[in-house]
Amino acid sequence: MESMDILSIFEQRLKPSKQPIEAMEEKWNQKAEMFYSNQINGSTYYSDAVPRLLEQKKILDPSVSVLDIGAGSGRYAIPLAKRCKSVRALDLSSEMLQFLELEIEKNNLDNIDIIKSAWPPTTEEIGEFDVAFSAMCPATRSVKALEAMSNVAKKHGVICQFTASSDNVVEALQKHQQIEKVKGPHNNRDLLQSYFNILWELGYQPDISYLHDTFVINMSFNEALHTYQQRYEHVKAEQLGKVLSSIQQEEDSIKVIKKTTLAVITWETNKN
Repeated sequence: MESMDILSIFEQRLKPSKQPIEAMEEKWNQKAEMFYSNQINGSTYYSDAVPRLLEQKKILDPSVSVLDIGAGSGRYAIPLAKRCKSVRALDLSSEMLQFLELEIEKNNLDNIDIIKSAWPPTTEEIGEFDVAFSAMCPATRSVKALEAMSNVAKKHGVICQFTASSDNVVEALQKHQQIEKVKGPHNNRDLLQSYFNILWELGYQPDISYLHDTFVINMSFNEALHTYQQRYEHVKAEQLGKVLSSIQQEEDSIKVIKKTTLAVITWETNKN
């Protein structure tokens, strides 16, 4: 089988978006406030663990310049900037970038600059960097996008992709046969395999490291009911209530124990 055929197969498994740029921008503008709230109030384990891993791999140091593709509200751009020479934060969403500006000011950083752009860029001059970085960014799900990442990075490319995400509520719903195994961008091993194989077929030698996090979110019974009703609309409220009651620890309190695995793909952009 020819290389181009193999690339096409794995690109299809990445399921690149076919929506117009304008529709994608509107989508992420609408999600920006929720993403920022999760960034501020949720677990910060990965935002520290990923840069630390890159330091251990000799990819990140105080002399390095980084392009953060799909930087959003700065979950990684901020900690990266604290460990490297400079970060250029690229994102399609103007709302996301406004929240990033708040974080830059809050952290008193002067080594982050912002560019509003899709990826891969069209006519914009992005520049050249030591490292091209992307975390859970749909815009990198194509051969063209991965080639662009590798071309803009003088030394390394980095992609972070969740491969597993679950919690005790989801596990209880599965046990009671209310839902099947959840598959999505945070719980999809196919994405990781496709990234790896595309990079391999392009001539690179990608490496994968895994990070794991377990954290607790305390919700009221009604908050949990509302959250999981939105996520699983086909589950009847009565059945969901019974499942939540079975794991309820205290009166009107649900302890959600969330477990995640993040894969960090790294590759040297010099093929020689």
